[in-house]
Amino acid sequence: MKHYRKFGIASTATALVCATFLSGTAILGVTSAAYAQDVTEITVWFGRENFIPADAFETFHAENPGIRVRTDVIPLEQAVADTLRAARANRAPDIVQVPADGLAPLVAQNAVRDVSGMMEQWRSEDAASIDDISSIGLDMASIDDTPYGLTLYAGPFWYTYRKDWLEDAGLDVPQTWDDVLDVARAMKAEGRIGYSVIGSRAHDPVWFLSTFMAMGGQWENGVPQIDSDAGRYLLNFYQTLVAEGLTSQDVLAWDSGAMRSAFIGGDAAQAMIGDNVYPTVNESLSWGQEWDGSRPPSRPGAESEGRTMTLGWPFLVTTGAAEDESVLKVLQYMARAENVGEVSARYQPGTVLSVFESEEYNAVKPWAAQFAPEFANLTPLPSHPRQTQIYQILLDAMQAALQNPEQDAAEIAATHQAAISALVGN
Repeated sequence: MKHYRKFGIASTATALVCATFLSGTAILGVTSAAYAQDVTEITVWFGRENFIPADAFETFHAENPGIRVRTDVIPLEQAVADTLRAARANRAPDIVQVPADGLAPLVAQNAVRDVSGMMEQWRSEDAASIDDISSIGLDMASIDDTPYGLTLYAGPFWYTYRKDWLEDAGLDVPQTWDDVLDVARAMKAEGRIGYSVIGSRAHDPVWFLSTFMAMGGQWENGVPQIDSDAGRYLLNFYQTLVAEGLTSQDVLAWDSGAMRSAFIGGDAAQAMIGDNVYPTVNESLSWGQEWDGSRPPSRPGAESEGRTMTLGWPFLVTTGAAEDESVLKVLQYMARAENVGEVSARYQPGTVLSVFESEEYNAVKPWAAQFAPEFANLTPLPSHPRQTQIYQILLDAMQAALQNPEQDAAEIAATHQAAISALVGN
């Protein structure tokens, strides 16, 4: 197979001979063993350098001398396109990390493969370790119950607020999005930004969709149904923020950095902020005293329909990957609690549940225990093969609401749902 290759064993043997000469220590049988050994190379494309285990697979190599892991960093933003190009040239990696909403395009073009057999083997070998992964870890890397890999890191957006300001104003923590607007109004009266929101086209509309799902928004075959009660409520929510001056007047230019900075810098009272940004928030504000967070509020009257959406970055096995045994060993190693815990402590939260119970993790992230129940019940962002184009239409809808607060939200929803339907052929 194209992933099997003999490494530069002669160089290894030469280095060992030199080490023997310099140290005066005899190392017997190295040369013949080294020359005889075939090594399977497994290439892993990580979406961010921060996702790579701290030991850079050093322990894995010591435990598995017949397998060598080669890593590269292909930014998440281009990972799907690069994987498709590499697959056409028969140069795809064995394992690739992509945003979860990039799974459908890869499946549609047969670039990744069913790993049901690997998962069954894993369970037969070590059921406890695979059961330690939350359901989202498996579901987010699957389509129609067919697994294509494993999601070890998932990042939800939490409703985040200035606890001290709400307490000083005698306000309760919002339970509904109407409550969020009431808090925003009270904060505006004190000269603050009531609610910090992204309004630019700098990002995919994942914050917008996270709020939509919390409001009870639904998808059909991977297509968001914004022409619905939840969609109309969401668009009207954005319109209200602008119409009443509850957000920044520069909202159409605000990206994620501006949104977060407003909260961290003490200008904004509320925002939807990713779990991975919480350590940065805590550097400026004191958790549990000045700021706090919770699962997103619900739409009034639709409390049972609200769900907490999460992004995720699954590791998928490509169609041309090496044999199952070696690939599985790499996935199992990356999924070890110590590796996931180390990455989670310094970067994105993981899906390995035992990590949330560790003292080390809670010492670094004191909010971890509070959100542990929510991590066991996250809902993945649905995916569609035309996701990129759908996102552009959603951004159009979001900006239409922000630019036209007087327009009927139902009209905006219907217009943009029709555009999505025309795109996907419904």
